[in-house]
Amino acid sequence: MTQRSEIVKYINELFAEVNFPDYSYNGLQFEGSEKVTKIAAGVDATVEFFAEATRRGADFAVVHHGLFWKGGEWSRLDRINLKIVKSLLAGNLNLFAMHLPLDAHPQFGNNALIAGLLKARVVAPFGGSRGNAVGVLAEFAKPISVADLKKKIEKEIGPIVTHLDFGAARLRNLGIISGGGWSTVTDPMVYNGEVDAILTGEIIHQAVASCRDRQVHMISAGHYATETFGVKALGKHLADKFELAFEFIDLPTGL
Repeated sequence: MTQRSEIVKYINELFAEVNFPDYSYNGLQFEGSEKVTKIAAGVDATVEFFAEATRRGADFAVVHHGLFWKGGEWSRLDRINLKIVKSLLAGNLNLFAMHLPLDAHPQFGNNALIAGLLKARVVAPFGGSRGNAVGVLAEFAKPISVADLKKKIEKEIGPIVTHLDFGAARLRNLGIISGGGWSTVTDPMVYNGEVDAILTGEIIHQAVASCRDRQVHMISAGHYATETFGVKALGKHLADKFELAFEFIDLPTGL
């Protein structure tokens, strides 16, 4: 058992180096129990997640997508928002959200962790949001075929959703940016031919022409699937640090 304030202070210290502007209000979003015995981690802050975390005995939840977003602030406690609050109250559940900094963190970040799983070495930042790079450019020890890369992705992350096949047959490196990172095709590194392929979570129509014009591959493996790694690693680290129980609650969205 440990105090909520100790955990919050420690997380804030961990992420001080990547504490750049975000369109999420990161940090403690709901105060529950002052004493914490179990941590639950999940990708999305939803009523389903809160209920499952409570059922499993958690009193501190860490998520990637929290409740509060800049430009989308709650303006009233309508029946939907009230349901969310009641669910948190029912479990006396603390809620801590960490969005872009959890993509960018060198140890707990989704992108650095994915690079490690794919056996690629991080060599530079890649992509950005509001002028801050949240992805990584990762280099393979030797050139890899597109087919072999896709096999690695399917083994370590899950099924490939989309492949815009506009690049070379063999790849030296990979720009990795989890979630909705399709717009990084406009990164100057891509324009300059320094990136062979981009791995992200989801792709929209507007990416097709840009990838074709720049002769670069773009592969999507699911927004949810590419963003499970950070919260899982962070939650496990916190549980080990404070000697608490831990569970990752897997609630795939299919997207």
